[in-house]
Amino acid sequence: MTDDEIELNLDTQARRLSELDDIIGSALKDEESMVELPETSHRQSYDELTAYNKQLRTQRGWEEVDLDQALTASQREAWENWLTKHRLEWRTSDYLAVGAAGLIGLLCCWFDSTIDRAVRDRLKGLKDTATLQMWESARKRLPIDYMGPGFGGRAHRVKSAGHDLARPIEAIRQVMEGEFRGVRWVDGVPQAVDQVGRFRGPLPTTEAASRLGQHLLADVITEMSLPIPGMSLLYESDSTALRDFALHAYSGLANGTGWNIRNGIANPSMTVIVVEVLMRTYVHGEALHRTGTAELDWPGQRRRTELLLAAHGLVSAISLGKVTAQMAAHAATGDYLRALHPSHIRHANIPALLRTGTLAATAVSDAYRASQIPSARSWDELVMATAQPWQLGLIDRVEQLSDTDANLIGPLQDLA
Repeated sequence: MTDDEIELNLDTQARRLSELDDIIGSALKDEESMVELPETSHRQSYDELTAYNKQLRTQRGWEEVDLDQALTASQREAWENWLTKHRLEWRTSDYLAVGAAGLIGLLCCWFDSTIDRAVRDRLKGLKDTATLQMWESARKRLPIDYMGPGFGGRAHRVKSAGHDLARPIEAIRQVMEGEFRGVRWVDGVPQAVDQVGRFRGPLPTTEAASRLGQHLLADVITEMSLPIPGMSLLYESDSTALRDFALHAYSGLANGTGWNIRNGIANPSMTVIVVEVLMRTYVHGEALHRTGTAELDWPGQRRRTELLLAAHGLVSAISLGKVTAQMAAHAATGDYLRALHPSHIRHANIPALLRTGTLAATAVSDAYRASQIPSARSWDELVMATAQPWQLGLIDRVEQLSDTDANLIGPLQDLA
């Protein structure tokens, strides 16, 4: 007994039952059936059944074995649901694709300072363009550039709301009113600071928003760039540790080496985009080659999520390893102040960490959804469901009558 013979017999029996249904349907409609049901011996061994089915298939021209046609619509739906319950196993090429993405992430993370320096140098060349000179003129005498006592230094942009992209409403209001507002800390005590009279303004809302936008765009391409959104809120908090973190993380160990939008969001985001494009291209290209369509079913989407999670997780781990390596390198020389400096966080790929978190949540959600799909019935349950109808007394009596070549019409009428 081989698997091919089993599938052949199942397909043949399904076709024979379909023909029987056609004959019964034609008889009920008083029509002559176009199908003739071949006669067989009452009982056949499995080998005899297999030989007979092979002969019948040759006569009927049944060459293809299509077990899906043997299923009803409800059975086919149950089968498809059962298939989606199980995740697809990874192939060797999957591991290679994740490894390639990890290699790209390794190169981008390990040489992030070099990449950031190159980007910084390229952006310097934009200062002589007409557009940037126009932005530079628009940024002059705006209140958000106040650098009085407590608000100066190369990290002045993190000390107020004006340069914080997470606080655009307050920044626009200051430009509109021509008034600087901030919080200065003196011996751990906050002091509100308001400065007016020396700045451009008041301005209409549209002009204020336009000048603020040009100002921030001009600041983005400078060495210090702009602070990470929300950092000014940390600087204004009651926690000394949070204030010191915000200030020193942005100021860095040297000019332009702090944690800012350029090296904390823009450059790492490019790594995330490259990994995303690489993995999606691989998954959909492999599906197109294998199935003829790039569209993925739900199991394929689950596998894509797993591969993306592995790739971005690998990049995230490498970036955190870079942070640890930088801190360890300074600690090895005995420079513990530099080893614990908050600016090392710039080596952590925050966009990759966020993407990893969202993919992990999706993977957990998919696993929970799959767990809600009913499991397939056991073999014992299938045997019981199949054998139960044949345990009825009526079936036994019909078989006895058939064995003795009795007239079935009369006895069946008596039984009814």
